[in-house]
Amino acid sequence: MSEATKQVRGEALREKLVDIAAELFYANGVRAVGVDEVVRRAGVAKASLYRWFPSKDDLVLAVLQRRDDDFWAKWDSTAAQHPDPREQLDAQLAWIQDLAMRTDYRGCAFVNTAAEFDGDESQHIRNRCLDHEEELRRRLRALTGELGGPHSDRLADRLHISIVGALAVGGLYRVNGPAAELRALPRTCSVPTSPPTADRPATWGLIPGEHRAVPGRTVRPCGPRCPTRAAVRGARLPRPRVVSPCCG
Repeated sequence: MSEATKQVRGEALREKLVDIAAELFYANGVRAVGVDEVVRRAGVAKASLYRWFPSKDDLVLAVLQRRDDDFWAKWDSTAAQHPDPREQLDAQLAWIQDLAMRTDYRGCAFVNTAAEFDGDESQHIRNRCLDHEEELRRRLRALTGELGGPHSDRLADRLHISIVGALAVGGLYRVNGPAAELRALPRTCSVPTSPPTADRPATWGLIPGEHRAVPGRTVRPCGPRCPTRAAVRGARLPRPRVVSPCCG
């Protein structure tokens, strides 16, 4: 045992064990990695691991907590930098898209872990994975709610399933995978072009600056040279439910 290893004690040792377990579980799967491999990599006795984690399930839960903390720390820092809800939605999707497209990415650790345990065995681990997804759903609904509009929860759930899908398949593609479309997804959904105010309801159906009408909506061209003008003139759209300015 090296001198450096001997000096790792207390919380530092716990953090080291979680670091090693997180790496091994993510690369090989939770089931495929035993505690013997974790303590071997850590250079400590098995008793040292059990002092902090009485069972392997406890170690798995600690790894999931670490990943949960890291994910929401990134979310919170992004939210702090983008107080405008529309800009924040774009920024949140941007970093999640970048994460999914990393060459070393192997999918969402929570979905991966839950898939290794059935409903009757280690239910507390599946519940911990579900807690992460429920928090993602709650935050997305809160964010889309700030955008306004009558179907913000539906939009949030569509974004949620798209995020989960992007994280699931992003690492399978070297280039041009579907995860690359995550950030652009709100442009094809009913995202309000401006948040509601006391004297101005949210306007829906067109992304500002894109000059693109959405079926089922009527747009107002922003000027005589707006390329939307010709398209709207000849468009045969259903009866409009709202009028949206073209370029915001």
